[in-house]
Amino acid sequence: MLRPQHPLHFIVALVAAVLLWYGLAGQKNENISVRGVKAALTLVNMPRNLVLMSSVPDTISLQLRGPLSKSLDAAAGLEVYLDLANSRPGVSTFTIEGSGIPLPDDVDVVSIEPATITLELERLTSGNIPLLPIVEGVPAPGFKIGDTRISPLQVNVQGPESRVLGLKTVETTPISVEGATGPVEATVMPRLPDPLLRSLTVVPVVVIVDVVPLDTPTTPTPERTQGR
Repeated sequence: MLRPQHPLHFIVALVAAVLLWYGLAGQKNENISVRGVKAALTLVNMPRNLVLMSSVPDTISLQLRGPLSKSLDAAAGLEVYLDLANSRPGVSTFTIEGSGIPLPDDVDVVSIEPATITLELERLTSGNIPLLPIVEGVPAPGFKIGDTRISPLQVNVQGPESRVLGLKTVETTPISVEGATGPVEATVMPRLPDPLLRSLTVVPVVVIVDVVPLDTPTTPTPERTQGR
């Protein structure tokens, strides 16, 4: 039988190896726990011709299983991405896959809440909508509001198809004629009725409101003389 030349060194090395083995084996079984965390939900790859019509939760709840150590602590601040590259107009349900969540190797996803997200998507479109100037106030005594002119006559509006098609007119921000004794001119803005709509018109919208005296005579239409 072979004997070690340095028995004491051999025994020390053997004890150290046994302790190291027990330490590594213990780490694999140490304090395995389940922890609930919040993860930010981000929608990615939405087609440019679609617009989101439904609300989306800011976060989702995850239950994670792993060692009660830095591996599980590293799961804090997670961001989960939901890929909408293949989405179509209409109402669709998307599944949030646990396999796509970036986690340390020793951490598993136990549950996801909600596991599915139902979204309504609509086609993005644009159209030219007539502008309706809004006039407020009362002219000075003895005066009245005459003709109102606006330029441009229309505004190009972009948004969900149903919202754009449902628009008949777009009101402007108000122009005041309070106490006016003559024409009032102002630059106004389109006042869109829905936050999902936006104006693509970049030129300023100008409104001119004529304020004329109450006793301003109207020009009579000349009578046509009948031939004899």
